[in-house]
Amino acid sequence: MDSLTQIVLGAAVAELTIGRKVGNRAILWGAVAGTIPDLDVYTGFIFDDLTKNEMHRAFSHSLFFCLIAAPVFSWLVMKHEKAFLATFLAAVLGLFVLGGAPLTGWLIVTGIFLFLGFFIWRMKPIAPISTRTDWTRMMFWTLFTHPLLDAHTSWGTQLLWPLPWKYSWNNIFVADPLYTVPFLLCMIIVLFLSRKNDLRRMMTLTGIVISSTYMLFTLFMKWVTFSRFTESLEEQGYDLIDISTRPTVLNCILWTANVDVGDAYLMSYYSVLDKSPIHWVRIPKNEHLLAPLAHHEEVERLWHLTAGEFAITQKNDTLVYNDLRFGMFGEPVEGGDFVFAYKLIPDGDRLIVEEIPPPRPEGEEAKQQFAELWERIKGI
Repeated sequence: MDSLTQIVLGAAVAELTIGRKVGNRAILWGAVAGTIPDLDVYTGFIFDDLTKNEMHRAFSHSLFFCLIAAPVFSWLVMKHEKAFLATFLAAVLGLFVLGGAPLTGWLIVTGIFLFLGFFIWRMKPIAPISTRTDWTRMMFWTLFTHPLLDAHTSWGTQLLWPLPWKYSWNNIFVADPLYTVPFLLCMIIVLFLSRKNDLRRMMTLTGIVISSTYMLFTLFMKWVTFSRFTESLEEQGYDLIDISTRPTVLNCILWTANVDVGDAYLMSYYSVLDKSPIHWVRIPKNEHLLAPLAHHEEVERLWHLTAGEFAITQKNDTLVYNDLRFGMFGEPVEGGDFVFAYKLIPDGDRLIVEEIPPPRPEGEEAKQQFAELWERIKGI
């Protein structure tokens, strides 16, 4: 999920495991550990687009990584805490440098890092009341809950890396304020309580219970909407091979479905507040267009990356491999652009796979899109 959510979850897990002994230091290191797996985005500056996306949420989101990293990180915290924290902050800052952040972003980030640098300089040694075992346990659970949470989203996590399976339960969007905000407010309150205050643990548990209850609610909503999608398909006489459903942006009321009907996919939106019948849009797979490129290993790798949910389109002389799991920009329409898509560019004996950068709406365009989303959530 998004970085803020992972920071909050990591802080809460750390507070429960070691907060009684080290206070807000647990929240600090829980937030750090909750962020570390997502530093795999650095692969985007090193590898090609296809390899980068294959590596995202793979090794760094695996049980294997958590088992080997937890004792190493706990040793670094206890022996070289300031250096470890400074290295982590430098790695985060590096993402802004390499990502070409705008001037405003630079000023904000620089101010934050100057403040954090002063905080690191003033840090006192860790109290001897905490042990290496305490820190190892804390690191493991904060690292491991990160991919467990990510497994609820659409991208999937390779929890059992190096085994190739990705786990993706598709019941929550990558950012959902109803999951994060109440959780965040509880943890902010915890920051202002002394480490021996029993209310500290109570507020942390409250945040976890509220967020977990909402997560269970999204699973219930998935069942409700899945049932409605399948009923609609039966009513309209469609024979499906497979169906996948997932929530749309920032909510669990409006859902989308991809239905495999052989030579095409059917796609649609459905809000639990809808009163109108579900309208299905047919997206041809156009697999025949891949025939000249089928011998390239990149084609099979794309199939695995997209979990087999794809459609091929042709723009000018270039084939585009569309990842259907993340849908289109807005409600499905024939000929619409997908959020994740890749150009297939033959180059001699090679096939270059180039990700098409998704547009980032700003200003009035962004407001318009959110307004349309809100209207669609309210039902038709």
